[in-house]
Amino acid sequence: MNCLNGSYPLTLYAMYEKDKILNSFPPDLAKDVRRVLDMLVMKNDDISSRYYIVNLGGLNIAIPERVYMREQTPSNMTAVQRNILDCIFTRHNNGFVRQRHLQNLISCTEYWAIPFCFKLLGEYVDNILYDVKKHLECNIDSYLRFIEENEKFFDRTKNQMISYWNCYYRSRYPNKESYIGFNIFNNLEMAYNKRLSLP
Repeated sequence: MNCLNGSYPLTLYAMYEKDKILNSFPPDLAKDVRRVLDMLVMKNDDISSRYYIVNLGGLNIAIPERVYMREQTPSNMTAVQRNILDCIFTRHNNGFVRQRHLQNLISCTEYWAIPFCFKLLGEYVDNILYDVKKHLECNIDSYLRFIEENEKFFDRTKNQMISYWNCYYRSRYPNKESYIGFNIFNNLEMAYNKRLSLP
């Protein structure tokens, strides 16, 4: 038997890797997620063992920090399946791949896509933040709902953005308010606080 690390047959290990992605989406999408995963070629360690966990409408969703499989664009997918594929590849280790698939999601209004896009606000590629802003502007109510459900994750992501600004962009944007990351988080906080003050 062809085994990996002396324990899993390769086919079973691939199934295990794909199951990691299955937990990144709500259960009612399981059929579509499996359909997408069945079309992807995946090998050992293509899915990070590190996750971030968010609350999505009362469900705990665990999303891998990174995926490493080669970029793939299977055909014969529904619109929902294409959105699922794009969400998966926003976690890719290559920033250009992340950005391409984020751009595909800009017009997507599915609530389950928000955790994938929001996470990108805490990453170091500032060009990606401009695309997240476009998605945010199309889905502001969903973002505010997500923040309400995930206040600690919001704070953690904001702190990551600040750390990257301090490391990579402070010399270019000494006035932090002119940096896209601060602009986005300030606007989100104002919109969220305004929402909280409504009767």
